[in-house]
Amino acid sequence: MRIRSSKPEADLEEAVRDAFDRVGRVKFFSRGEFEVRASRFQGTFVEPRIDGKLSRGRKDGEWVLTVDYRVAPSVTCWVLLVLGVFFLFLLRLLLLLIPYTTKGEMQRVLSNAVRDARDNIEREGD
Repeated sequence: MRIRSSKPEADLEEAVRDAFDRVGRVKFFSRGEFEVRASRFQGTFVEPRIDGKLSRGRKDGEWVLTVDYRVAPSVTCWVLLVLGVFFLFLLRLLLLLIPYTTKGEMQRVLSNAVRDARDNIEREGD
């Protein structure tokens, strides 16, 4: 998402951190890269990963906020899936649905957080 602001990068990082608080703990690294520890989505059957980057855009006062996420089945999920081959076909299907359900919820929450970050930055003025 493109954001227009002439604020310093530290202020923008703080706005992103505030917007992503509902998702998890945000940790910024060098070059505007960050990671969100999404304990809210962590579970026995899923392993979520959220990474992002806040970088300068091509124009003055333009920033680009990028968020990448994935939800993978956990080792426990895979073990139960393999065991389900021998026991219950339905169990296998249900176990495969859990990560996809979590991924959809994660997508909604992250979309809201990205919009909130943009709104917080642009609303506060320069």
